[in-house]
Amino acid sequence: MPDTPAGTGVKKETVYGGPGAQPNAGGTVYNGPGLNGTTTQSTGPARPVQPRAGATGSKSGNVFFLIAAFSAINAVLIMSKAPIVFALGLAITRVSPDSPLGFVLLLNVIAIGTFAALGIFAARGAKAAFLIGLLLYAGDAVILLLSPNPALHIVSIVVHGIFLFSIFKAYRQVN
Repeated sequence: MPDTPAGTGVKKETVYGGPGAQPNAGGTVYNGPGLNGTTTQSTGPARPVQPRAGATGSKSGNVFFLIAAFSAINAVLIMSKAPIVFALGLAITRVSPDSPLGFVLLLNVIAIGTFAALGIFAARGAKAAFLIGLLLYAGDAVILLLSPNPALHIVSIVVHGIFLFSIFKAYRQVN
């Protein structure tokens, strides 16, 4: 703050370079009461705050990106013959590591690409993306349920149920 005297005829500056509090200005920059108790009158009616278009879709479309990301991580884990996979990924991409590499890569690229594309369209608020994603992810849950030993996949089944509910809630909120 420059060293300026606060006498008459000298403008007092603020730290941020904005307007200082002036007793006869009629209020603050935020239309609150000024130092003399008066407020400023707005020149027109207040504009209501409108929510951003597709705000719900953009937040809930992240579920599809999460599914695609964990499926990609699972694909790398499976191809590197790791003993674990994440419960958040797609069951359809969990193929045997002894399968031909070309088949595994093609299956993963299609599945991950599909869910990433669904995430893009869902972020834009497309209801069809939520419906298609809901059906595809429900089909993936059926694959887990029809596996030879579904008890091994109980965590994945629960995660699928949570994500299906999340996708359904997001579908209902999109205009």
